[in-house]
Amino acid sequence: KREVGGWRRRVLEVMALVLKDEERPKVEALRARVEGELAGSMSAEQREFLNDITYTRFLRARGMNVDKAHSMLSASLAWREKESPASLVCQACVRRNRRSHTMRCIGRDFQGRPVFYSHFTGVENRDPDENAQHLVWMLENCFTNDPSLPQQYVWVVDFVGFGRQDLSPAIGKKSLQIFSDQYPERLGKVVILDSPLVFSGLWRILSAFIDSHTNSKVHFVSLSSRKPVFEELFDAELIELLESEISDARNPEVLRDKNWWASAKEPCPSRKHAELLQS
Repeated sequence: KREVGGWRRRVLEVMALVLKDEERPKVEALRARVEGELAGSMSAEQREFLNDITYTRFLRARGMNVDKAHSMLSASLAWREKESPASLVCQACVRRNRRSHTMRCIGRDFQGRPVFYSHFTGVENRDPDENAQHLVWMLENCFTNDPSLPQQYVWVVDFVGFGRQDLSPAIGKKSLQIFSDQYPERLGKVVILDSPLVFSGLWRILSAFIDSHTNSKVHFVSLSSRKPVFEELFDAELIELLESEISDARNPEVLRDKNWWASAKEPCPSRKHAELLQS
């Protein structure tokens, strides 16, 4: 039996894997190359972003190849300069309609990783660009540069409500591009819950854009077999909350008036906008 909050005992063990001894020379080589190019022009945001964690993530995403990691990281730095993700807020949810998107952080797993939950029922905004903005808002704000804290997340994607309106590959491709190009090695595990047969065709298209390492982190779980999967990942308190969210997502009467942001937990960025999202 695992204790609630038992993840804290495993944080140092988990984070010891962030930078292995044999990876350090590659990290230093990448650092020298990137920071040498930015000498005299590095912004405060870039100084904060360019740390051991970032260099390691990009190197691992490119098989520890310094040249490939340099190209990938340079492109990401250009994207960050253009988009300013550190200050981004999902305008659709916070300013216009709090029911625009459902992805929110509801707690942490046994390893201390942020746990996201989302569902397709109740979603009122399917614009690819604004969905991408929501993803960036979540991923940018749920991690810090503190190497004592986990640097990956778990995402439970509940497919209740998934229909033909969700079959366009545009949102999926845009999301995958953000995950792979801007937030490499952030994903710890994805639990695809209760996916319908109609999703299989879209998955065949999207999976072509996913490398085998990332693909191994995607787990399809039926509604009836979720219990052992949840118990392996989450403590009793989080399972209780997750089960409540899953039940509400399948109850039209509850969902009609439900404010799902009320269940958001640390480190969800929505908590900084609670007055707007919960009013």
